[in-house]
Amino acid sequence: MRAFGIFLLIISSGSPILLNAQINLDSLWGVWNDTLRDPVDRLRAMSYISIDGYLHNKPDSGYLLAVMQYDLAEKVGNERYQGLALNTQGEYFGMKGDFPRMLNCFERSREFFERGQDTVALAKILGNMGVLLQQLKAWDNAAEYYERSARMARIARDTATMAAAAINIGSLRMDQGDTARAMVAFDEAVRYRHSGLGDRDLSIVLGNMGIVHSRAGRNKLADSLHTWSLALAEGLEEDDLRIMALKNIGGHYLRMGDRARAIHFGDRALALCRSAGLPKETSETADLLYLAHKGEGRTKEALAMFELSVQMKDSLRNAEGEQELQRFTFEKKALADSLESAAQLAQLENERTIAELRSERIRNRSWAAGAGGVLLLGGIAAWTYTDRKRRKERFEKEAATLETQALRSQMNPHFIFNALNSVNAYVQQNDTANATSFLTKFARVMRSVLENSRHAEVPLQEDLDTLRGYIDLERKRMQDKFDYRVEVDPAIDPQEVMVPPLVVQPFVENAIWHGMAGKEGKGHILLKVEQRGQQLVWTIEDDGAGRHAKKIAQVDGTPTKKTSLGTTITRARLDLVRKQYGGNAGFHYTDLPQGTRVEVEMPLMRA
Repeated sequence: MRAFGIFLLIISSGSPILLNAQINLDSLWGVWNDTLRDPVDRLRAMSYISIDGYLHNKPDSGYLLAVMQYDLAEKVGNERYQGLALNTQGEYFGMKGDFPRMLNCFERSREFFERGQDTVALAKILGNMGVLLQQLKAWDNAAEYYERSARMARIARDTATMAAAAINIGSLRMDQGDTARAMVAFDEAVRYRHSGLGDRDLSIVLGNMGIVHSRAGRNKLADSLHTWSLALAEGLEEDDLRIMALKNIGGHYLRMGDRARAIHFGDRALALCRSAGLPKETSETADLLYLAHKGEGRTKEALAMFELSVQMKDSLRNAEGEQELQRFTFEKKALADSLESAAQLAQLENERTIAELRSERIRNRSWAAGAGGVLLLGGIAAWTYTDRKRRKERFEKEAATLETQALRSQMNPHFIFNALNSVNAYVQQNDTANATSFLTKFARVMRSVLENSRHAEVPLQEDLDTLRGYIDLERKRMQDKFDYRVEVDPAIDPQEVMVPPLVVQPFVENAIWHGMAGKEGKGHILLKVEQRGQQLVWTIEDDGAGRHAKKIAQVDGTPTKKTSLGTTITRARLDLVRKQYGGNAGFHYTDLPQGTRVEVEMPLMRA
């Protein structure tokens, strides 16, 4: 019962909100791309684009756009939009469950707003810092920040921020079990519906009110509020909002004992979590499905959901984040203790629950085996074996597809991070014309990357075009230190042959960062694609310093760029391609007298 109680706290707690503007996008992209416009106009446009256009549906893209907004704001010396861009980045890290980076962004944002004496923006950032404290269960501190946010919003007479503060205070009271005071706060927020409360915030407050009524057994009213909340979320087409509404409905049916409906809405929420790449929401949704399946006696499904939840929680607790947290000044000791304590308790609880589920599954299997030995005939046994084999093959194929999607979502941030380093290095030269040209090319490459990332395979021609754009950016950044050549086997139709997007990008990156960076004089890189039987083979060859030089540099203490993540993900992606399509898939290095050659092999796939 202890695990059940902890989980109810998760699915029954209200959802605090992070504040942002809400308008239609219209022609904002045109404003941003018009480099002749006033920088303030462009920054304002990108602020809306990153939040309203992308953050709630494609958070990785929203974060990237906020980084671009910050870079321009920093270049023109506009501290207000630096603060707004950092606030958006903090919201992104909050969606990912990365509290240390969330805190860092909010702290830096607050410094900009305090210097500019921006009362409304300060009220918003104080509310957002309260959200972080609430998620860490530092309730007294969260209440203090919410009250400060509300006071500043009243001073500025900003009704949108006043409404959001009321919602956050109500969600905090729900976490503390004070439903009466929570409803007072929610009622206050709803009063701003026609003077500042947008549809997004209204969907959140309706969902929270539905939770309160569901807890009290007022099921009909709760169902009506949750349905209204989901309808608003569907109308806005914001994935994070839809996930919240679906989870709330699933939790409502779970409390009613209608586990079939709880599983239905939980499955819908989980599909959205996976497509949006939100580990925190995935973990909470898996918790819901774990309880529903366990209640139905489906121990196999329950164990799978519990292990998924644990996996997602573990992915949010990384050593880098723990170390970064120690550098922060805001509530440092309290936050560090909260994270450490929560992690230890969660680990113990998870281990105990997994052991119980596995024991129950083994017991069920024993009973089934005993009964089956008496009842099953030889013919039924043969049919069962065939059916299980077919199901296993189908399951493995579906699992491979889902895992491929997850690995692609890791590859894109890896590429984006390195490309942004290139942008930053060039912009710091203060060459306006070339910087603008570079950013335009970068935007074009990123648009192609974001588009291709939605597909498991893309035409070879599109992948090569993206790679050429990436190499051109790196070549320009390195002041034409190398030339490159792309060769495609005449037997291959680049429009017909399909490939996993950007699967060879880490090896091209290695050739540039390790081969060309350590080479004296001008270097050369060859990217070749050829057909060998029913296999497609990529060759990436450079005449650079070679892998031996890289090892020496590491031994001597010279900093080198880490690329193990990219090649590890590529190996995993190729393993999954092999599972899905058969044939061989992998890569191997060859050390040349001068440089390195990598051959990447995969099955030949056609549209």
